[in-house]
Amino acid sequence: RSTKSAVVHILLFMKRLTYISSFSRPLTSAEVDEIGNRSVVNNTRDGLTGVLFCFNNVFYQILEGPEDALNRCYARILKDPRHKDIFCLEVENDIAQREFGDWAMKTVRLDESGDSLIRPIRTMLNSLARTHYVLERYSPHEVLTGLQKGDNPLGWTLKTSEKTILFADLFSSTTFAENLHSAAFERLLSVFYEIANRSVTENGGTISKLTGDGLMAYFKSGDAGNALNAAIEICRRLDDVRKNAKEGDPTALLYAGIGLCSGQVREGNVGSKLKYDYTLLGDSVNSAARLESVTRKVDALVVFDDSLLSRIDTPSALRGLGLYQPKGKSEHLKIYSVNYPYTRRTIDLVELKRRIVALKSERAVA
Repeated sequence: RSTKSAVVHILLFMKRLTYISSFSRPLTSAEVDEIGNRSVVNNTRDGLTGVLFCFNNVFYQILEGPEDALNRCYARILKDPRHKDIFCLEVENDIAQREFGDWAMKTVRLDESGDSLIRPIRTMLNSLARTHYVLERYSPHEVLTGLQKGDNPLGWTLKTSEKTILFADLFSSTTFAENLHSAAFERLLSVFYEIANRSVTENGGTISKLTGDGLMAYFKSGDAGNALNAAIEICRRLDDVRKNAKEGDPTALLYAGIGLCSGQVREGNVGSKLKYDYTLLGDSVNSAARLESVTRKVDALVVFDDSLLSRIDTPSALRGLGLYQPKGKSEHLKIYSVNYPYTRRTIDLVELKRRIVALKSERAVA
């Protein structure tokens, strides 16, 4: 809705922010009008101006004005339950002149316009929404969160933080790949990642990277117990899959080892101008990966050390595994697991590989 404002401030230092978001639910025309009208009132009060396009359950908004007022307004938008998938497209600082000085907020509903010039704008907004959807699934959580807040992740430097690291890796993935048709192997990976990703995110973890046959995830300081719960959930759900698999189904042989370690890490951008990766570095990361490898040597599917145990309430099912000397370390570490039926490996790895190879022979006979 077009409404002119008495706000015509031109300040020496202003900010302009452009974002796109989706409706969390379909909004009626009356609700969109109410948002526009409320924006006029609030922006007139706060000295903000801008424009809001609405089309096909997508918001595209430009806001400009005093930095503090704009930051407060955007913080309200980020918490507004009517928005989801908020993605900041551009932030311009130290703006000396407004582009939309006559509008406290002009609201344009593109889906109700028959103007042929509007069609390219509709196409652009749909393209932006699709691009955002894709970026959400490929970009690290911290990068998306930074963009949502209007930061420029390219300028981030490494910082020290405390995390609990979780490494999970499929057993005998090479043997699976060599003996299954590509479609069957891809399905196997999909089943594993659906379980692992869901278990991590449901327990408040962040997936850092998928490694082709495994994953690295991490949990915030204080969430070490959630990390252990995620590991246990992965094992429990994989056990359910194995029990429910039909004869000849490769998922009946789907096992994964999981290593957990807590401690300080260096977190942030690693790479060069050609390619950056937002990742975690440090001894805790390396130790979690090495603890995961121990699951090949013991009958436990989840392995952790004192760094994790010291940050959680002692599990009632705690199981000591003895001493282990990680690669590259001079001292031995006490290592542990949890004693549930589904967190114990009940099959020898040699036998596991034999059964995987047998699947190929059974298909050939069939």
